[in-house]
Amino acid sequence: MGYQVMRRSIVLALLTIFFTLAFPSAGQADPLVLPGFDLFETRAGTTVNLGPAGLQPFRGVPLGTFNFGNGDVAIFNTDTIVRRLGSATPGSPIVPIEMVALQLASVNQFNLGAGNDFHFVTLQSIRGGPASTGTITINFGPEGVPHGTFDSELTVHFDIRVGSLNGPIVFSNTLVLTASGVPWSHFPPLDAVLIPGVNFLLNGQNQLNDFFPEPFAEAKPDDAEHRVRQATIPEPTTLSLLAIGIAGVAARVWKRRKQAE
Repeated sequence: MGYQVMRRSIVLALLTIFFTLAFPSAGQADPLVLPGFDLFETRAGTTVNLGPAGLQPFRGVPLGTFNFGNGDVAIFNTDTIVRRLGSATPGSPIVPIEMVALQLASVNQFNLGAGNDFHFVTLQSIRGGPASTGTITINFGPEGVPHGTFDSELTVHFDIRVGSLNGPIVFSNTLVLTASGVPWSHFPPLDAVLIPGVNFLLNGQNQLNDFFPEPFAEAKPDDAEHRVRQATIPEPTTLSLLAIGIAGVAARVWKRRKQAE
């Protein structure tokens, strides 16, 4: 336990240095969230009602990598990706969204007609089926963390496959999942997966137009509940990436100061 506390203390110290160097004026956040991607990992308590098999618990299956338009990049523990397709402001808070990736595996084995086995959730869109789309309403509050709350509605078209993520489809369904009053911030948790231009530094300069929800659940009562949090990086990797990031930011700050002299 002491080692875990020490590692988290190191991460916190490195992040404090990183954000101080990178964003010295980040105290005043903008009432604007730019288009981007939300990278999530599934939490315990996620369930799907599968009729004869009843309400079954599921866990996330990390995607490993994903192509956001410029080739595959590592996304670590991410198993769910939602894309925000527009900008949100206080005057125009409603933004279209699309779930572009989802991978879940059943915690237990059960039988949906193809034998007793583990079952997997994938999106119908990966096989040419309908896209899973909806809207998010981003509300802006006073300066601080959190910066506001959001409400969302997402129509998820999914398949249940048996044996593996590309196994035979034994069940398909569509569910409308909703969430309401979820706090969000322009700034991520300590161990979040951060990809510039994807979910981080969306304006190319700082985090003042980024969007990071706190842990929440999208649900349709009695049918499904998908509990998620910001996707994370394993802590040893976090430390090394932070060290590289701090070195790069420090070099840029030093260069700007030398040029200003």
